[in-house]
Amino acid sequence: MKEALATGSEAWWRTKTGPEWIREKDGNYRVTFWWRDPQGNETHSPIRRVWVYITGVTDHHQNAQPQTMARIAGTDVWRWSTALSANWRGSYCFIPTERDDVFAAFAPGETPDRNVLREGWRQLLPQAIADPLNSQSWRGGRGHAVSALEMPDAPLQPGWDRPETPYSPPLMMQWHSERLGNSRRVWILTTGDEAPEERPLAILLDG
Repeated sequence: MKEALATGSEAWWRTKTGPEWIREKDGNYRVTFWWRDPQGNETHSPIRRVWVYITGVTDHHQNAQPQTMARIAGTDVWRWSTALSANWRGSYCFIPTERDDVFAAFAPGETPDRNVLREGWRQLLPQAIADPLNSQSWRGGRGHAVSALEMPDAPLQPGWDRPETPYSPPLMMQWHSERLGNSRRVWILTTGDEAPEERPLAILLDG
């Protein structure tokens, strides 16, 4: 006898492998994100918010209202949905927190104060986690975990189509300059495996 797919049941969670989407009439996609509260439902868990931080959509650069998932009452299920263009690609993370006051000053519908918004995200981002349901996750440039997401019409991005490629960490060396009379740390990162003796060189400075 099959286990009923009641929302939040073990069988139901086994059907979830990350964000889900359906195409809307305007060509965009309605994307739904899921997060499972490891401490259970609202009776047992102290989690009060699960903020959704999506690069270029809900982050502080957009000066947009912060977005939080909503718990499905009586379950360990949190969900949130948004519309993304058919060619969208980016990263996202979740921020579960016991605090309910970080963005309390923002009234619904108002444009947030950018400085207050930045400070709120600054407090929250150290707690960010990747999507446990998404196998394409890594540690982003800001030091917190993120997960990848791309819509069906996103243009080809080398590397995203081969998530199983082994990661080779950069090699750090100390560069000594006789002319400048100083030394600097330099990181050398090599990618790909084609024609290693003819690879182009890109030099990135930290400004």
